[in-house]
Amino acid sequence: MAMAQSLQELVALGVIFSVPIALLLEGAEASNELPSFKEHQFSYYVQLQTGGAPNLGILRPPINTTISANFGSSTIFAFNVTESELRTSKSLGLIRGYTVETSYVSGDMRLLEVEFLQYDDGRYKGTVQYQGAVTSTGTELAIVGGSCSFRGVRGYVVVNFISSVPPFSTYRHDVTLLE
Repeated sequence: MAMAQSLQELVALGVIFSVPIALLLEGAEASNELPSFKEHQFSYYVQLQTGGAPNLGILRPPINTTISANFGSSTIFAFNVTESELRTSKSLGLIRGYTVETSYVSGDMRLLEVEFLQYDDGRYKGTVQYQGAVTSTGTELAIVGGSCSFRGVRGYVVVNFISSVPPFSTYRHDVTLLE
């Protein structure tokens, strides 16, 4: 009987101590997670390389240039993302994606663009997914999601041309996250 009571006391102590230990372990696991991005705006620069660049390729040529300009032409890309407009500034990651020409009119650029930003500034790390229309008069893409530090984000990115020094063109991406 004394042995059964000792066993019951031992089980009770195990239950009593297991709850605080579980809570401590849960906190330790959470500390390994990346912090959520809490700011509402950030900017970065995309270094677009052209002219035989290894990070820019034609997926599909235009469907029929005699009647529809470049309609259907598809391009895949991967470009460096930097902290400032200088190509030698701190790398923040890569932007990768594809475009499809959707205009039927010669000289009129209208691209469907789907891309994702792979971002790591040392504090925040993850991906942000964009999609929308790129035009010669301006580009604003929708933010449709993210991962890691950017999990569940929504918002938009405005893309502005900064400079061109062949074979590079530099674009500034101003990101606005909505609450």
